[in-house]
Amino acid sequence: MSYSKYKIDLKDWKILHELDMDARQPSSKIAKKLKLSSEVVNYRIKKLEENDIITHYQLILNLSKLDILQFKICLSFQHLQSLKLDEIIETLKKNKSVKWIVSCSGNWDLIISLGTDSIEGIDLLKNEVLGLFESYINKKAISILVEADTYNRDYLTDEKKEFSKPRVIMKKGKKTKLDEIDINILKQLSENSRKPITEISKELKTASRVIMYRIKQLEKNKVIEGYKIALNYEKLGIKFFKTFIYLDNPKEERLNTLIKYFKMNQNIIHHAKVLCNWDFEPEFEVYSEKEFSEIMTDIKDRFSDIIKNIDIITITKEHKFIYF
Repeated sequence: MSYSKYKIDLKDWKILHELDMDARQPSSKIAKKLKLSSEVVNYRIKKLEENDIITHYQLILNLSKLDILQFKICLSFQHLQSLKLDEIIETLKKNKSVKWIVSCSGNWDLIISLGTDSIEGIDLLKNEVLGLFESYINKKAISILVEADTYNRDYLTDEKKEFSKPRVIMKKGKKTKLDEIDINILKQLSENSRKPITEISKELKTASRVIMYRIKQLEKNKVIEGYKIALNYEKLGIKFFKTFIYLDNPKEERLNTLIKYFKMNQNIIHHAKVLCNWDFEPEFEVYSEKEFSEIMTDIKDRFSDIIKNIDIITITKEHKFIYF
């Protein structure tokens, strides 16, 4: 926590941790947990927002419940000037199918995550995105999400990570039928998962009690898996690494042990199993390159029998991130 470039204290870190676990919980509940007044918690949250520490309140969805296929396009470039790249990124940000855009250093320069409802949709969106870059592409790769989880940022308060159930983003299971009201509620929460019921009610011209009931049902049916925050990594002195792990046909027991490791490591905030040249894409948030290097060494030592190679990229800027 001492790595922060912006001066925040332990109380702020604890508030960030609480909001990351459940961004919709009221300030009064956070205040009770942290033994603070609601006024103090409200004031501190407002300052964290004003100073761009909290950049977005995110809705976590189980995309497989919505019959959504998510895939990533990884790109490295040639002969591409920064102004042209910025122009293309602005175009991508306006595309509703684009959910995540990040600039990187390493093997890839840009990663774009998109959502669709079919293999044909993947092909169409892929061609649409690649067409924006014309002859600027040096190399490309596509990974299709098979299973994915996101985890609480327990490292924010140095609390020991418990082996709790992760929040599922993608997993095989029964689809859930949603109507227009449900879809519109999800869109509202995707824009701001902390948005008050009264505001959603006003926007959708639907009674507050109906909105509350629908949200509870979406949570009960595990369509909504939770609510978290997006952070300004630079201001907090946090480094964001994404890894691509190539496996050597491991036995199921060893594979399960590796996945359990991902769930227990407090610096892993997202883990995905994919269809691609590589197999897994765990993502790490750490306070230093040294800390990350130690984690990588530990993983390679523990699983040297099943890991063939690990590619590493540093996420230098997050341009867009929504789940829906």
